[in-house]
Amino acid sequence: MFNKKSKSIIMVPYANDINMHTGVNVKSMDSFNIYMKNCCVALLSVKKYNEDSDVALVTNIDVPEPYKKILDDNRVLIIKVPFTTFKFEDDYKWGLAFYKLCALKYVVENMKYDFYAYLDADIYVQSSFSNIWKECVQNILLYDINHGLQVKDYRCFLDEVQTLTNNDEIITHYGGEFFAASYENSKEFISDCYNIFETIASKKFYTHFGDEFILSLTANKHRNKIKNSGSYIFRFWTSSFRLISTSYKYNPITIIHTPDEKEHGIIKIYNYFIRHGRLPSIKKVYRYLHLKHKRCKVVVLEVLGKFVKR
Repeated sequence: MFNKKSKSIIMVPYANDINMHTGVNVKSMDSFNIYMKNCCVALLSVKKYNEDSDVALVTNIDVPEPYKKILDDNRVLIIKVPFTTFKFEDDYKWGLAFYKLCALKYVVENMKYDFYAYLDADIYVQSSFSNIWKECVQNILLYDINHGLQVKDYRCFLDEVQTLTNNDEIITHYGGEFFAASYENSKEFISDCYNIFETIASKKFYTHFGDEFILSLTANKHRNKIKNSGSYIFRFWTSSFRLISTSYKYNPITIIHTPDEKEHGIIKIYNYFIRHGRLPSIKKVYRYLHLKHKRCKVVVLEVLGKFVKR
């Protein structure tokens, strides 16, 4: 049961290893500071609306200044967890993304809470998790990215599932940006994730879908407990490929996920916080994250592209 006495933790896992591969949508040579600023924005927004939850950066590094001071001053925990489980070879695509599962496994096994959640770094939280925790009394919440068989990536995903399992079942592809569950469900879920990881590692199987591959296979095993968290989170694509919903404002979701804004809008939010000592208004956040309009550079490139075709 969820009540005022329930203990909960909301985590942003982040691992750094110069020998391993990270996300493919960060082009900056200074990716470390980009991710640190993203982590700060995500965690500050989480804490703003979730005073009753522990909020934590889970990481394998010693967090440098000024980021450590920002987190400390805003009562965000820093939990150091070595990257020792769910770790593949250094050249594995999305290799660092598997740290999310390593972090969840460690925290569930070593820190007792009633409810657990983790988030990607490139998110912005605009409301309380109270309804999410109520859902977690019954359900494990994962984000169905809603790809059908008409989407090439989904067909490739299913091909990999079939190759590994020798089963042509059409399973749901869940995103890796959000997980939430009770203690018992988290403990059981991450244990099964680890079993699948060991199977993949022992077969020397290579997936191009990172932690989402393990999450989705595990979720299929637990499908009677899984609920799509799309009413609480949406993945907004805001660059030349634009996939937008008005759910940030109407029937508003809790978590805005913007993978294309790691080096753009999220950095603007971070810079605003540094200048003013507080997060910007939600209207400014929408504008910085390009939820209502495309970035000027994207528009210019599109216009130039049309001109060249002519």
